[in-house]
Amino acid sequence: MQKRLVLSFVGVVVIGLLIAGLGTFLQAGLDRSQHTQKELIDTARSTTAFLSDSLGDRRPLSRERVKTITEISKVNEYGIIIFNPASRQQTILSDLPTGVEPKELDFEVLAERGYLSGTKDGRVWVAALAEEKLDNGAYAVVVLSDEFDDVLGDADRWFLFAAIFAVCLAAIVAAWLGKRFSRPVIDAARTARSLASGDLSARLPELPKGSSEETSDLILAINSMAESMERARGVERQFLLSVSHDLRTPMTSIQGYAEAIIDEATDDPQHAGRVILAESRRLDRLVSDLLELARLDAQHFTLVFSQIDLIDIARKSADSLRLSASKMKVDLVVASPPEPLLIEGDPDRIGQVISNLLENAIRYANTKIVLNVRSLDDGIELSVTDDGPGISTEDLPHVFERLYVSRHQPLERESGSGLGLAIVKELVTAMGGEVQIFSTLGSGTTIKVIFPKIN
Repeated sequence: MQKRLVLSFVGVVVIGLLIAGLGTFLQAGLDRSQHTQKELIDTARSTTAFLSDSLGDRRPLSRERVKTITEISKVNEYGIIIFNPASRQQTILSDLPTGVEPKELDFEVLAERGYLSGTKDGRVWVAALAEEKLDNGAYAVVVLSDEFDDVLGDADRWFLFAAIFAVCLAAIVAAWLGKRFSRPVIDAARTARSLASGDLSARLPELPKGSSEETSDLILAINSMAESMERARGVERQFLLSVSHDLRTPMTSIQGYAEAIIDEATDDPQHAGRVILAESRRLDRLVSDLLELARLDAQHFTLVFSQIDLIDIARKSADSLRLSASKMKVDLVVASPPEPLLIEGDPDRIGQVISNLLENAIRYANTKIVLNVRSLDDGIELSVTDDGPGISTEDLPHVFERLYVSRHQPLERESGSGLGLAIVKELVTAMGGEVQIFSTLGSGTTIKVIFPKIN
């Protein structure tokens, strides 16, 4: 990227300089040609004026005097030719300048304009007609020739030096810009490779102030992705540890009581059987919830939508768990308006959501749980409120994660799979609803589920 940027930047500058230089040199060459022609025309007119004076005084033409005039004017080459319009005879008194042939002189145009000019082989020539005729009616014509000024004059040399300096400066600036722009991309690629190799702690350094917004967004996105990956790795590790612990605990109890029954080491086999039954049910629930989450993740489950009364399902779910709540000395109250509140959803899945919320509340409530269903402007809200210990601010964002271990140490009665709220969130999201949680440490917790209204 850096190399391409430098080449592109320098290429643009070089092309621009070439275009500007070409135009400058062409214009300068034209100006030099015109300037040289003007000087030669002035010199030629001075020479023809001298010729006119000589002709007027009837003095012979002096080549030495003509040469003196041309040398004073710094003209390299000159020539004199006599042209008789009547006989169209041409007499060369002095050799014409190099490259100028008599056939190139159009004497009719010369007689009309008084002078001719042209360029040939890098030289400028001018032919001027004397004002006075000779006795035989012939004209004296002076032909002067000189070279252009130096092709690379002072201005051209300065332009060349400036162009070289501009190209060098462009290369330096392009290299600096390329390094500045490519460094974040190189760092991002290196960090991405580190993440791919398993180093989830890799991060991109923050850019200094004044960096481009796009580059800052790229670094922020990669760092956010790395943090999410690192957290996902931690959640996965915690999930495996939690599942291992939740499986090992009931298995240890089952194994211990089973060995006691076999060895006839227990005085109460019925109690041992009840413990084995309870722990096996706990295992069954944990495995069932794991399978449920696996199906939800893979989207290998179906939702049978129908129009249902949320109040009716809420009351039935509460009635099925009222006995469990009473055993924990928890009062379960259902609050709802008298008229039905209809939503579109899967009745079995919604019943599962409500049951999971109530079971979670029963494990943590002290004395009371309120299941409330009400209508909102933008949906139907179902909320479960308990008067338990509440959830800390640190734990609150993670309660819907699988098997998240909170700072609150659970009591013995708080035995569950640790997956209930994760299943709730997955099911509610699949049915187009949303889940919200509000809690203050020491004041209980409220979990709200909002379903869209029927249009």
